[in-house]
Amino acid sequence: MASPACPLHPQAELIPVVRGAADRFWGCDGAFDYARCAACGTWVLAPRPAPSEIGPFYAHYYSDDELTQARRIYGGLGSDQAFGVDKMRAQQVIARLEKLGVALDGRRLLDVGCGLGGFARAMRALAGMVVRGADFDPKCAAIGAELHGIDVDSGELAEQAYPDGTYDVVSSWHCLEHTYDPEAELAEMARITRPGGWLVLEVPTPSIWARVFRGRWFFLQAPTHLYHLTPPTVRALLERTGWHVARIERPWAPTEVAGSAVMTLGLRGFAPRLLFGPKTLAAHLWRLLFWALLPVDLLLTGLQAAVGGGGVLRVYARRVGDGEDG
Repeated sequence: MASPACPLHPQAELIPVVRGAADRFWGCDGAFDYARCAACGTWVLAPRPAPSEIGPFYAHYYSDDELTQARRIYGGLGSDQAFGVDKMRAQQVIARLEKLGVALDGRRLLDVGCGLGGFARAMRALAGMVVRGADFDPKCAAIGAELHGIDVDSGELAEQAYPDGTYDVVSSWHCLEHTYDPEAELAEMARITRPGGWLVLEVPTPSIWARVFRGRWFFLQAPTHLYHLTPPTVRALLERTGWHVARIERPWAPTEVAGSAVMTLGLRGFAPRLLFGPKTLAAHLWRLLFWALLPVDLLLTGLQAAVGGGGVLRVYARRVGDGEDG
């Protein structure tokens, strides 16, 4: 286990905020601690597994049950159609970028940490973009091609060695918090984006529910979430790496409260048991409890979003051109 630091304030004191948290989202073994940066409030997994040790904690990602469900959903859709959360995100991004004066039709998009490729597909279907994905998990390349007809490059972003200024838009959904060096990742995204191009970035961020639920917070997801960055930290890292931040939002993030509550009540393995796992009696009971809590969740997370306090941070940033200040 290594002892990391805040990516923005490496010399700042780290104050313990969560001790002995279990992986309640995926259900992996272990107990993990987070500390809060005294300078900016960012949560840091400390200590953390070394890169050579982190692999087993991703064992539940893209399970056979999840892939079967994805095939069932997308098998009935034409290639020009989008679905679910991916479609909703694409609609929101298109509307926001259009308000910012960004033309998308025919432009090139790279989705970093693209997963199964649904968002890239939605941007192709809804905005006419030429899309590509990159993801560390090799399963994503096969599934992206099979389900969506999208090329997905396997491995870390820096390993792809894309030429400078290749893309008009780079997107990254809940990926940056998995990287060991967020500043280097943002700098690489800037390098491969043309001057004047755009970044759409979304990460979890400590909310009031993070402070209430702590080790059972829905977005904690130890130990694969190495950082939970605060808005000022994200802004500063972007400005240091060649981006001009045009807009920061904390959008509505339903399930944050209900998910945290069922974990507090004892559920371990939210994703494999509630979303994709076998239909056991225990899993059915947990689903019923989760759905019973969802109306309260929708109310509370809706109010939270209305005052700008949600547990998710979304940023639109423009790539600064040569000789231009951020």
